[in-house]
Amino acid sequence: MSSSSFGKWVGHNLLFSDVLESDSRSPCTTFSIPDYFLKLFHMEGGGNKFGLLAPQIEFWIALVASLIMGALFSSCLSCIIYHFIVLPRKEINTQKRKKNLESMTPFIVGFGIVMPICIVSPYYGLRYFMIKNKILKFFTGVAQITSFFRCSEAMFGFLPSNVDDSLTQLITYTAFPVEVKFDSKGTVKSTWIDVKYYLINWIKYIVILGMYSSILLAYDYQPYPNEEGPAMQDIKLLNGFSRQQLINNLSVAIMFQVYLTTFGFGINFLASLCGFQLTPFMLNPMFESSSPSDFWGKRWNLVMHGMLKRGVYKPVRTKYSRLAASMATFIASGVFHEWLLSVMFYPDSEDGTCSPICYHPGYGRNTLFFVWNAIVIGLEYAIGGAAIFQLFHKHLPLTVVSLMVASTALPAAHWFTNDYVRSDFFKDGQIGFPLIIRMSD
Repeated sequence: MSSSSFGKWVGHNLLFSDVLESDSRSPCTTFSIPDYFLKLFHMEGGGNKFGLLAPQIEFWIALVASLIMGALFSSCLSCIIYHFIVLPRKEINTQKRKKNLESMTPFIVGFGIVMPICIVSPYYGLRYFMIKNKILKFFTGVAQITSFFRCSEAMFGFLPSNVDDSLTQLITYTAFPVEVKFDSKGTVKSTWIDVKYYLINWIKYIVILGMYSSILLAYDYQPYPNEEGPAMQDIKLLNGFSRQQLINNLSVAIMFQVYLTTFGFGINFLASLCGFQLTPFMLNPMFESSSPSDFWGKRWNLVMHGMLKRGVYKPVRTKYSRLAASMATFIASGVFHEWLLSVMFYPDSEDGTCSPICYHPGYGRNTLFFVWNAIVIGLEYAIGGAAIFQLFHKHLPLTVVSLMVASTALPAAHWFTNDYVRSDFFKDGQIGFPLIIRMSD
């Protein structure tokens, strides 16, 4: 079997590139919803007959396969990181080597070899394995960017405790997109109670995400028309404060939280089956955050937060102020998400064609969104201790405070979510969830 034939075989039989190209499911049952109920959601017209779509099992098989492929990729890079970055740093730290050419080895290998491989390899992998589904493209990019930031952690000496004790432990740490827990004895082992907990919550959130997607799908994933175009120059600052845009942004922000929570529970379930305990992925940031720094630093996408903290914030913080380190971290997050867009919307074939259509993201908007939130964090550092904010914390319910916290990001949230909503990203994701759709008359 030739190399190209192997890629095609994996693409067709493990990643189901053709099956997951579009949502072609047929309803497993149909039912009617009374007209008065549809009017509550402004869904009158178009008939009251609906169908229930069952999740497509190929989606989850392909997702597991892509995670395994990402783990293999990260494991190979871990060998390079361990032998040419971790071990030389250990020797430097124990003063076996003074300042000479060898002391630069970790940075030469990291910046010159490992990081460029992480940045470039997804584009070749997508074509080689014929990956077309945007969710699978997303996870392909996540595997590489995880290795990118963990390489940075190793270069600057900020790997979590006990991770660099052996090559095996480093491979285990980099193999999962969610952070594996370690102690002085090695990896923290999971129990069957953990397996049961993650399985139940994964299934629960699959249903929740399916039902929530069913509601937003009726509005094409935005309740109100978006008055802005897709490009950077189309941004209208005041538009973000309109009622319609705030409702759009809140709806999609909740969608992202449920998406990440669902996949987080799924990955934790797989890891617990393998005997590993992972850190939580999301901690309900939209409804339980007490401040912007709590939202971004302790609740939203803790995996990305951990990598950015150790791979960007701490190295910058060793030389510059906390505010400068925070700004650098948010900018790095923005650039990373811009790169991830280029992976997700990379043309499917060499002639530049895509299925069903090519989407061209508005580059720059993601970075601008994270700069906005860096400014918010800066304002929190400056005035967050004011009496009025302490009064809010003391007397208002946590859910109200959390929504007030989320509102600091909502006016600019569509700068980030715009490309996901306008493209077929969510439509590619809905294939894996139960979905209620309106049937044609």
